[in-house]
Amino acid sequence: MLFVINQYAGNGKGLLTWHLVESRLKQLGTKYIACVTATPEEAEKHVRAHLTQYPHSTIAVLGGDGTIHRLLPILLETQAALGVIPAGSGNDTARGFHIPIEPLQALNTILHGQRTAVDLIQANNKWTLTALATGFDAEVAEAVNESRYKRWCNRLGIGSAAYVIGALITMFKFKPSRATITINGTIHQYDNVWLTAIANSTSYGGGIRICPQADPGDGEVDVCIVHGCSRWTLMRLFSTVFSGNHVNLPYVSMLRGYDVHITSSINRVAYGDGERTGTTPLRATIRRHKLFLIQSTTSYHHESKIV
Repeated sequence: MLFVINQYAGNGKGLLTWHLVESRLKQLGTKYIACVTATPEEAEKHVRAHLTQYPHSTIAVLGGDGTIHRLLPILLETQAALGVIPAGSGNDTARGFHIPIEPLQALNTILHGQRTAVDLIQANNKWTLTALATGFDAEVAEAVNESRYKRWCNRLGIGSAAYVIGALITMFKFKPSRATITINGTIHQYDNVWLTAIANSTSYGGGIRICPQADPGDGEVDVCIVHGCSRWTLMRLFSTVFSGNHVNLPYVSMLRGYDVHITSSINRVAYGDGERTGTTPLRATIRRHKLFLIQSTTSYHHESKIV
């Protein structure tokens, strides 16, 4: 088992979390290998080298969604399994896949959980595990990643608050646009589109339950389109997104499919797992059971086979 520690995740939370986890591993007498990394490239190098010797190993990541995102191309279609101990700002991989946020509970899931084959989203020749955002939500992610307040929110242990701050700031400068969204060949056209979120799991943006019915093993993505509303109406949306009740609002359309193509009158930035993945026009396709993920035995259960 290899533990990959992003020492800068969550403004230093990754390294502090590792000290706690390492202490428990020693108490249990568990054999492990650990690498503390400072850059994504360093993490990738260690994982590749480890899998050369131990192709069926567990790769346990202590970091945020961005760290996990960078390792997906290495892990997909291998016999290695991804384990997650959340230590970032949003931690939406943990939320979306029912992995405990508390580090020692997450470690227990890795040690005693079940390998589950989960789907991935492929878009712009890049891979996404949780959700792909375009429009307002993507610009919020970009604003948060470039902000100073993200660091302070992490220091205070309220990383999710950074996304709320980012949303409020972005709202007053974002301009909605027309969009055509084609799902499984069926064309849907919308005016005044604020965002289109393509979800493989339930949450993104630090706990926003954008597609509460999304299942990462059903061979489809859930698509949430927010359109045809005013700026002030959109503000009221925030009181519902963390519970998932926004799906019942008249200016929210929910679709589902395995192939999604988005074009818009204004080119929109796209973010996958909180990392920049390109711009529209965008085509996203679900890829069945491309990754092994370790989950608790009470989480999703899909056939443990990589295809």
